[in-house]
Amino acid sequence: MCFGTLQMGSLMAQIPPIRAAELLVFAFEKGITTFDTARPFHSRNLLADAFRNNPEVVVIDKSPARTYEEMERDVAESLVELDREEADIFLLYDVRSQEDFAMRQGAWNYLKEAKEMGLVKAIGLSTLSVEVAQLAAELLEADFVQVVFNIEGAGLLDGDRSEMEQAMSRLKEAGKTICAIKPLAGGMLSRDRWKEALEFVFQHPLVDCVCVGMTTHEEVEANCALADAEALSDDLFRHLTQMSRKLVILDWCNGCEACIPVCPTQALYMQSGFAKVVQDRCDWCGKCGPVCPEQAIFLIPAPKPREIEEAEVE
Repeated sequence: MCFGTLQMGSLMAQIPPIRAAELLVFAFEKGITTFDTARPFHSRNLLADAFRNNPEVVVIDKSPARTYEEMERDVAESLVELDREEADIFLLYDVRSQEDFAMRQGAWNYLKEAKEMGLVKAIGLSTLSVEVAQLAAELLEADFVQVVFNIEGAGLLDGDRSEMEQAMSRLKEAGKTICAIKPLAGGMLSRDRWKEALEFVFQHPLVDCVCVGMTTHEEVEANCALADAEALSDDLFRHLTQMSRKLVILDWCNGCEACIPVCPTQALYMQSGFAKVVQDRCDWCGKCGPVCPEQAIFLIPAPKPREIEEAEVE
């Protein structure tokens, strides 16, 4: 299991750096050694605070760079921010189509050179697209591929779960390491199906690594248990199923309004060209996230002070 840090950073949960470092170290002590970040996540500093000079930690980093020069800068910035001489895994972030990959060939060329120079151990790409997953199988230099994969097939730009599984089979045949991202569809499956959804991905034969976003100790404990096919305690299961949540709309929302009509409680509305949420109306149903073409909507834990106190007592 890989610990995804997007949710804990400044874009979402905004966990204070000291608490974030403590949570990351707790996850490491539970056996998680791989952590995922990206330049847009603004979470590299949290990883640096927690794991400076820890050679056992593997960091997956990503860049949305489009040119050779942009990727060169982003790799250099990553090494400085994470205080490392060599990146473990560095990916071309969010490749959306074959045309998109072609337009970003310069960035990919630099990643290949960075690997040859010893600045990066392994390279690859992340994608929401079946088409791009199929393309990655043909890229000889690609070692590691992140694909959106969950029990509902939610969050894919094209195709469905079955078609992504076919693409993943091609990736495995080509010798690529496959990391499943969005196993809970950006939290949209977390209200009623989180256990079922995670068990599906953890047990899937085509998946080598599962990247799960976490913000609480209880999530770390539960996810580690599920990854190891262990039973959850009744208290932990009850705590996670009853935990308060909040809907987060990131600032890369493009104002398309696709989410507005699918909300059954009228919790979403438009303001100044962007989608907004009335938290008191949101019932965490998870219908809005899958229809967002920009993957800008997430459902994350938002434990209230009393829930935090109860968890600490337990």
